[in-house]
Amino acid sequence: MSEVRSEDPLVFDAAVVANLTGHADDSEFARVFVGRFQRMLPERVRRINAALADLEFGEAMDSVLSLKSAAGTVGAGELFVIGGLIEGHLRRRDFDGATRAAEDLPTAAERADLAFARYLAD
Repeated sequence: MSEVRSEDPLVFDAAVVANLTGHADDSEFARVFVGRFQRMLPERVRRINAALADLEFGEAMDSVLSLKSAAGTVGAGELFVIGGLIEGHLRRRDFDGATRAAEDLPTAAERADLAFARYLAD
């Protein structure tokens, strides 16, 4: 990761998504949610990068908040942290900083995708 972070977040914490409903027997819902997040992740990353390239503040903020909130819900800690960094730069209207932070997204998304695939295969 290119920016200094105070923590080394988990790529994926299955316990987070398992607690979505509060019922241990609702694991199928968690699996559906993880699968949906996994399918939507490439488009989320693409939207962030496109909005940053076009200097579209509203679209960039909307797309990064979408990624950040969904990543937090599904337990994708690394993506959540990167989303927070991008958001912080955007709030200061620092597109260069946001773009630098977003450079970590493709690799983090690949790691998350692998972790999701292992989770869904179990």
